[in-house]
Amino acid sequence: MDVESYDVVIIGGGIAGFSAALYTARQGLKTAVITIDIGGQLSYASVIENYPGVEAISGLNLVLKVQNQALSYGVEVYIDEVIGLEKTDQGFLVRTKKGLVFNAISVIAACGKAPKRLGIESEDNFIGRGLSYCVICDGPLYRGKDVALVSFGEKGIENIQFLASIARKVYYIVSSERDPSIEIAKEYSNVSIFTGHRVVELYGGQKLEKIVLVDKNGNRVEINIDALFVELGFETRIDFLKPFVDVNDKGEVIVDKYGRTKTEGLFAAGDLVETPYKQAVIAASSGVIAALSAINYVYSVKGLRRSIVSDWMKKQKTERVISKFRL
Repeated sequence: MDVESYDVVIIGGGIAGFSAALYTARQGLKTAVITIDIGGQLSYASVIENYPGVEAISGLNLVLKVQNQALSYGVEVYIDEVIGLEKTDQGFLVRTKKGLVFNAISVIAACGKAPKRLGIESEDNFIGRGLSYCVICDGPLYRGKDVALVSFGEKGIENIQFLASIARKVYYIVSSERDPSIEIAKEYSNVSIFTGHRVVELYGGQKLEKIVLVDKNGNRVEINIDALFVELGFETRIDFLKPFVDVNDKGEVIVDKYGRTKTEGLFAAGDLVETPYKQAVIAASSGVIAALSAINYVYSVKGLRRSIVSDWMKKQKTERVISKFRL
């Protein structure tokens, strides 16, 4: 069995993961990022206008900028899914779906949360092309357009209030006939409510053009729209982590102010962890905190009598960036 050895293995290729990788690599630690995709939740954001220092950028492009910085310092990226984690005397063994095994002194879990999906065929085809999982991110792009929203509860209320104020027409699809958001939706003349319905089909060419709903009796309704927003919350997929961390009632990993979990050498960051606000800049900063803690941990394991609290000095970049990216 071939084992790749690293000082730090980072699980997750979003803004938190690559921010962490940038810092660990700049301090000379051999760093790998293992991720099933590039961008994480930010890949669903068409435009970000509130990231400090950046006027307007897509979520994916923002992450790609940080990724390229990390690659320039020698970070190696593996497109793969982590399915197993073991604690060893030397650190950790990380196992992936493709059968790769990594040995790491320290691990940073930054695999975030994934939006709950509709779970229907062709859903992947329209992500970013009329299908969005973030109203606040992409809603302004459809001002004066016809949109549909699948949501519920307090989140449904928040999203209805926002979309009804900017869209020409809003089709609100909610599974429960007793959901509290329905009464709020009734206050808006441009909102049509479909209770007890669910989306079963998506149609379109270059972008989403039509959705099909069914009710509990199997009756079908076809609706022409410019965009579909799905706001059903997020879920963590961290079964491989659970033996090593504590989680709250939302499934978020509990860490201290240094990003430390209950397992020595294992850190966590980003939307995966228990934080009151979910924003790109906050995820990035938590990735940096976890990275600085991991750096100091690796130094201590190696017997180096130093620690860092900042990273200001100019570092030498590597020359060959593309070779560090592994599919």
